[in-house]
Amino acid sequence: MKLILRRSRAVTAVVHAIEARGRRRTAGDGRGAILRLVTAQPPPLQPAYLFRGSDRSRVRRGVARLRRRVVEESGSDLSVTVFDARETGPDEVIDAAQTPSFVLGRRLILVTSAQAWKSPQRTRLVAYLEDPMPDTILAVEAAKYGKDDALAKAVARAGQVFTWNVPRKSELDAWVDKRAGAQGLHLTSSGRRRLVALLGWPEGSDEGAGEHLEIYERELEKLAAYCGGGEAGEEEVEAVCSATVEAHVFALTDAVGRRQRARAFALLEQSFAGGEDAGRVLYALLRQVRQLGALHELAGGQERVEGSQVAKELGVHPFTAKKLLEQRRTFGPAEVRRALVALAAAETGMRGKAPATLESAGGADQGARLVLELALARMLEEG
Repeated sequence: MKLILRRSRAVTAVVHAIEARGRRRTAGDGRGAILRLVTAQPPPLQPAYLFRGSDRSRVRRGVARLRRRVVEESGSDLSVTVFDARETGPDEVIDAAQTPSFVLGRRLILVTSAQAWKSPQRTRLVAYLEDPMPDTILAVEAAKYGKDDALAKAVARAGQVFTWNVPRKSELDAWVDKRAGAQGLHLTSSGRRRLVALLGWPEGSDEGAGEHLEIYERELEKLAAYCGGGEAGEEEVEAVCSATVEAHVFALTDAVGRRQRARAFALLEQSFAGGEDAGRVLYALLRQVRQLGALHELAGGQERVEGSQVAKELGVHPFTAKKLLEQRRTFGPAEVRRALVALAAAETGMRGKAPATLESAGGADQGARLVLELALARMLEEG
């Protein structure tokens, strides 16, 4: 209860800090307001852009910002033409770029999934960029392009290249420090460790990892507002930040596998207190248990299984594979079967129930909470 009250006060403080920051930004004389208006103008649009990298969520947002700006400036969504490189060749794209448009203002020719093109195909666009059409923007989106790629170099000469990659596990601390610095915030080493422990390591596909990193961005923004810039340690992180449902599920399965009944129910209560929907917790827990079942099938009774093999066969991040291998020791095939039966019954019990509302205690529907608590109790049964 103390933790919940402290977090409630922290949330109020964050809201007040954000409002104060907004007032400071709008304060000042008319000359200052005009200066801010001028300096806030976006940079001029370039003839070419390349959006690439494994952080698919951030790449997608970058492309969306460019599309939105072109539509706003031209006044029509007809100014945007999209080609999927998996279905369209470069010649069709070049023909579209070189054909005069009836739409006033800038227009955007967007090529998605451009990693599907082979090097000779990409070279065709290189030739076009040597003399691009006026008022036509060519934007290319790709999951991966090498730094020495001819098209990447051509775009860099004609316009701008954005590269956003998901950091490796060994790079996460440095990434967190860098993003905190961008918010004017300094994280102590203990504060950073606590934040990473709460939010966990991005797992699954690059798309999922990118979305997970967005959670870090939001929590760092909350911390910066709460601390007013400055420094944030473990106490500030505890007061402001909430663990992700994925982090709680990892801890939950650990507790169930180790038969830590009190800890398992405490972790479930923390999820509800943090506003998590019972259905979301259920499906995250079900996914985790299914992954453990798939790992046992893959191992086939062998004591030693390589993490790289687990990551490849199950399609999970290497860090997730390592955690699954650790949990396998205490969450055996019998526990997996019992958990699947209990969670299937919970899924049936939740169907037809009203979704969580702000009036629901702890952010979760009471009936759904009870169903999930009963499922957890069954998972913890002996034998």
